Amino acid sequence: MKSSGSRSHMMDILFALALFCVFAASALMVALIGARVYRNTVENMNINFDTRSSVTYVSTKIRQSDEAGAVKVSEIAGTPALLLEQKIGDNTYQTWIYHYDGSLREIFTQEGNEIDPEFGTVIMDIEDFSITQVSDNLYSVTSLDRKENPVEIMVSTRS
Repeated sequence: MKSSGSRSHMMDILFALALFCVFAASALMVALIGARVYRNTVENMNINFDTRSSVTYVSTKIRQSDEAGAVKVSEIAGTPALLLEQKIGDNTYQTWIYHYDGSLREIFTQEGNEIDPEFGTVIMDIEDFSITQVSDNLYSVTSLDRKENPVEIMVSTRS
C-alpha cells in the first residue's frame, strides 16, 4: 500500500509542475504579445505625430507670414516649395520650406541667392510633402507618413 500512496504523491507533484509550466508559458506569451502591440502602437503614434506636426508647422509658418504677397508656392529642384518673403530693413529675405531626401527642410536666405536644397535645415522626417495654391488666399498642404497615409490641411491667409 505504501507504493500506491507514493505513486499518487508523485502524480500530484507532476501535475502541479505541469500546471505551473503551462501557466508560465501562457504568461510569457501574453507578455510577448503585449510588448509587440506596445511597440507597434508607439511606432504608429510617432509616425502620426511627425506627419501631423509637419502640416501644422507649415500652416503656422503661413499664418506668421500673412502679409500681402508674402506667401507663394514655388519650386526648388523640381519639388513644390512654400516661399515666404519678408522685408527686413531695405532687404527682402526668403524662407523656403520643401521636401528633400526624406525630410521636410527649411532655408532662410536673402532674395536672389542661389539655393541648394541639400543645405536646408532638416525639420522632420516625412515620406513626401506637397503644397498647392487652391485660390488667391487658400493653400492645400499635404504630407505622407512612412506608411504613405496622407494628412492634408487647408490654410487660408487673410491678407
